[in-house]
Amino acid sequence: MAPAVPVAGGAPARARTLDEIVELLAGYPCFARFDRPSLLAIAAQCGFATYEAGTTIMREGDAADFALVILRGEVEVFVDLPTGRVPMARLGRNRLIGELGVFTDMPRTATVVACTSILAVRIDQAHLMQLSAELPSVGVTIIRELGGRLARMNRWLAYLTYAAEALGRDEYDAGLLDELLDQPGELAVFAEAFAGMAAELHAKQNRRAEMQAAAQIQQSILPPPLVRDGALARIDLHAEMHPAREVGGDFYDYFPIDENRLAVTIADVSGKGIPASLFMAVARTVMRSMTNSRHMAAGLAHANRLLAVQNPACMFVTAFHGVLDLASGRLRYCNAGHNPPYLLRADGGCESLRGTAIPLGIDAGRSYRSAAVDLRCGDTLFLFSDGITEAFDSADEEFGTARLIATLERYRGAAVTELVGGVLAAVREFAGGAEQSDDITCLALAFRP
Repeated sequence: MAPAVPVAGGAPARARTLDEIVELLAGYPCFARFDRPSLLAIAAQCGFATYEAGTTIMREGDAADFALVILRGEVEVFVDLPTGRVPMARLGRNRLIGELGVFTDMPRTATVVACTSILAVRIDQAHLMQLSAELPSVGVTIIRELGGRLARMNRWLAYLTYAAEALGRDEYDAGLLDELLDQPGELAVFAEAFAGMAAELHAKQNRRAEMQAAAQIQQSILPPPLVRDGALARIDLHAEMHPAREVGGDFYDYFPIDENRLAVTIADVSGKGIPASLFMAVARTVMRSMTNSRHMAAGLAHANRLLAVQNPACMFVTAFHGVLDLASGRLRYCNAGHNPPYLLRADGGCESLRGTAIPLGIDAGRSYRSAAVDLRCGDTLFLFSDGITEAFDSADEEFGTARLIATLERYRGAAVTELVGGVLAAVREFAGGAEQSDDITCLALAFRP
């Protein structure tokens, strides 16, 4: 009778006769080619052991002092990384595990845990080395098994390397991934994980392409540079928008109403990203539709009602909307909760155009009022969103109103392109490497009749 082998973390199976052990071993591929005397010699050195589900059979880094042939049940093979445990393979009956460490006298390279109850043939390192010396066919068989496994692994790694390089080139080959998943052997679990990662990367690439297309569409919504002919030759105008993400909720707009009047708008939708960009497109359309209203306050009240109804996301938009008389310089405006624009006077003064109403889209029944101011020759109107004053540096300090006013004073009298560029450069320099937290938009209009 062969003795049962006690196993740490497991339990010995009942003792069996040598004939029973030989009969069991002969039914498994790695032992089937041995003659009966060889099988009897192997059986004499083997024991049977059982493991309960959840038992750690082999642990990464431990000494490799035994090998197992799985007769019943399944184990999972893991590799422990600093980021956590990574599943590598799921092995079942007929599989020989732990033999590489036993033959090379290397520590375990992976952790093996019983997924189900396990019945296995166990052979210790000393017995296996003795058998290999006495029966070279045992060593040859195990080496042949290892060689076949390495050959399969090399082919699998070739597919894996090519697939990884293709992903690095932003290419996605579904057929190649299918081929990778079809490879038999121990690494099927890892192949599935890699294929899942590749599919997720492909989905992210598609989403990135869609976001880039959305950004291009949003940029196309913004007005082109103003053609300065006729009455429009009396002004200089320049605007820029830089969203915090691919798309944003800020926008600006300007267009001639007739030969003597110019509409100018800057707005900031609550939130960021896709929802804000969609609401931004709606708000721009609504704002344009009210421009021809004979009374600005009534037109804004109508726009507010349109934005407030059927607004389940409860989004709103702050906006400064003005109509400039190009002959007289009179600017009628409504500031609906937006940052007060600055009017840089040619004689050195600086005025802010305060709010006249609450943001649009909050209260459908709210009334709006307008105000007016006269622009004189050389005056410059600077409109901006709170992404400028609320830009933060790495120390979480805010750019703020004082720095903005100081920058405006520095560029007083400069061309509008230089003024806008100077403000944006000042914000970038202040923020340093800090991530942009909000959309940034500004518009400068100089009146030069």
